[in-house]
Order: sequence, then structure tokens, then C-alpha cells
Amino acid sequence: MTRRMGQRGQALPIVVMLGAVILFGGIGVFWLGRAHAAQAQAQTAADLTAISAGRRLRELLPQMVAQTGRQRLDWRSRVRATADQVARGNGAQLVRLSWPDERRWPPTTVQVTVATAGPAGTRVLAGARAAIAPGAGDLPDTGGSGGAGQYAGPLVYRDGKPMCPAVAAAFDRMDVAAHGAGVALIVNSGFRSDAEQAVLFNRHPDPKWVAPPGHSRHRDATELDIAGTSGAWVWLADHAAEFGYVQRYSWEPWHYGYLSGCGVAWAVPASAQPISVSLSSPTAGLPEWVPVAYRQMVTDGATHGGVPPVVLAALLQAESRYDRRAVSPAGALGIAQFMPSTAHGMGLGDPFDPAQAIPAAGRLLGGHLRRFGSIPLALAAYNAGPGAVQRYGGIPPFAETRAYVARIMALAGDPTMIGPAGTGGGGVTLVRMGDLLA
Repeated sequence: MTRRMGQRGQALPIVVMLGAVILFGGIGVFWLGRAHAAQAQAQTAADLTAISAGRRLRELLPQMVAQTGRQRLDWRSRVRATADQVARGNGAQLVRLSWPDERRWPPTTVQVTVATAGPAGTRVLAGARAAIAPGAGDLPDTGGSGGAGQYAGPLVYRDGKPMCPAVAAAFDRMDVAAHGAGVALIVNSGFRSDAEQAVLFNRHPDPKWVAPPGHSRHRDATELDIAGTSGAWVWLADHAAEFGYVQRYSWEPWHYGYLSGCGVAWAVPASAQPISVSLSSPTAGLPEWVPVAYRQMVTDGATHGGVPPVVLAALLQAESRYDRRAVSPAGALGIAQFMPSTAHGMGLGDPFDPAQAIPAAGRLLGGHLRRFGSIPLALAAYNAGPGAVQRYGGIPPFAETRAYVARIMALAGDPTMIGPAGTGGGGVTLVRMGDLLA
């Protein structure tokens, strides 16, 4: 009897120890889950803040270029105000906002860091970078992973999220209307393959909130999870149906599906095209920032070269800011920044003479446009050479070239009116950068 009680007494500490391990292990798993959820919330807030700031920067670019010494545009504070508003609307605090490419004028990228409240009074940081997209050819058209029943056609991107072209065209049209009402719509999620859905479901295995693989509507490439500035969901509830979208679930005010489906991806009726300004019209007006002395030269040079005058005007602004005496560190010369070998090949005797250089730039850009068939690709060829565009089958993956194309496309017109549906022209792309936080 005494021996049995002794054995039970020896086992008791082991049982207590195992119970403690299980208890503290459960607590650890609980706090780990809280920390993971807090980090995901912070990253979402950073992404939305960066995209909104990038869009605001894109809107202000024409004014930034036109500003004078006596009428300085306080663009930094305006972009910061937008970023701060969106961060607060998503439960975060804007910690830092910077301009990674500010040394090149005008800047095309914005970087943010936000903070949210974590478990047990901790502070969770997340960061993101958004850049004005260079236009057609920036992001590849790719299909799904090939699973049975899921969408496998060409994809285009809005705010860095994939969808079928017909859905993107309808979203463009809806986005322009929302913009006119003072609301910014941001695509937070688009097409997801079954494989991507499986990863998401494993993280959150609750069928009410995350559909199992093979059952998600997102596999159809017709579904968008839409965030935005204040009032976005109210505006969507009132107007989304006008553009062919329907709110799929009453408990998800952010989830909208395109009722017409993808169908023939590129056969989008004219009524579904976004409001746009044709950049191919030779009578397109020039921006106010084009110097009076060069306005007629730009119009004539562009018309004879077969390119939109506003695009040639933006190219010269990006190249030299209309400085006829400009010389780059690489040796590019004059208002259109011709390399000596290119100038010789174009029959340009004096690259410092705008009367010769501007028409030559129009001819060169026009030749690239006829060869590659799109303005963004023609601009990429002007910057990096036609061989690079041919070799990569689109805008080369060079940071300088992509920023160059984005800068000119943004300068060429209103941010909501650059490029046709499905090209991504004038849009903003998101680059995750959580690993770059200080």
C-alpha cells in the first residue's frame, strides 16, 4: 500500500509537468496566431496605403511638372495626407513615407511604413512600395495553373492583381466613375488558382470565409475584392451594378463579381471600355508646361513622325526638361538626348539644335511605334534600344527603363485616361517590401 502511494506520488510531478507544457504550449500557439494575424493586418494596411499614395502621386504629376518657382505645388504633403487617411482607415498609423527615385524628376515611386497594434501591447510594422506602371507590356499575360475548370486565359493586372481582360475593362470604367465622385477603388485580390486557394485555405480553414480549393469563385477570374478610400463600399453598393458587377455575398461588402463572365476575353463591347482620351490624335492639345518656343516644333515633329504630340512633348520633358544644352553623364546630347551614334544614324547634324533634334526624335519614336505597335514599347525602345525590347518581348526589366516609360505615360495625360483597357497603362503596381523595413 505504501509502495503504491509512493509510485502515485512520483507520477504526480510528471503529470503536473505535462499539464504545464500543454498549457503553455497552447498559450504559445494562441499568441503566435495573434501575432500572425496582426502582421497580416499590418501588411494589408501597408499595401493599401502604398497603392493609394501611388495613385495620388500619379494624379499630381502633371501639376508637379507645370509648377513654377512662385507657384510651388506642395505635392509631398498632399500625397502624405492621402497615405495618412488610408492608413488610419485601415487601423494603422503612417510611420514613414519616402520617394526612392526622387533624384529623377518627376518621381514615380512611393514607399510607406505603417504600424498597427499587436498582441500584448506590441507594435507591428509593415512596409510596401508602389510604382506608377509603365503601361502595356509591363506585366506578362499568363494563364492559370491549368487545373480543370479554372480560368486559363490571358490575365491583365490592376493594382498588381490578376483578372481576365473583360473584368479589367469593366473595372476601369467603374474606377473612372468612382474617381469622379471622389472615391478611390483599389483591387485587393483578383484571380486565384486552385493551388493558391489551397494555400489560403490551409491558413484559414473556415469555409464561410475561405472557400476550399476548386470551389472559390476567384478561380473564374471574374471576382474582385475591392478596398478603397472612405465611402468606397457605400459607393460600390449604389453603383457597381451599372458596370456589370454584383456583390456576391451580403456579409462581404468588398467582394464583387463580374456578371458577364470572361467569355471571349478580348471581345469587350465598346460600351464597356473605360472613358479615355485617344493619344493617337494629331490634334491633341499640348500641356501648359511645354515652352512656347517649342510648341509648334513639337506638334509638327510629332505629326510628321506619326506619334501623338502629347507623347513627344512628355518625352522631351523627361529627357531634358527642354534644355537644349543638356548633356547626360552617359554622353547623350541636346533637348532630345541623342547619343552621338544615334544622331549620326538619324542624319542629325546638330543635336543641340531643337529645330533639328525635335523632328528627329519624332521620326525615331514613330519608327519604334510602327515596329512594336504600342506607345509604351516605343518609349522603351527609345530608352533602351529596340534590340532590348525585341529580346525581352516587352518592356525590358531594367529599373531605369520602366521608370522612364511610366514617367512619360503619366505626363502624357490625365492618370485615368492613359492607354486602352487591358494594357495597365497609367496604373500603379505594388511591390511588397516587408523584408526591407528598418
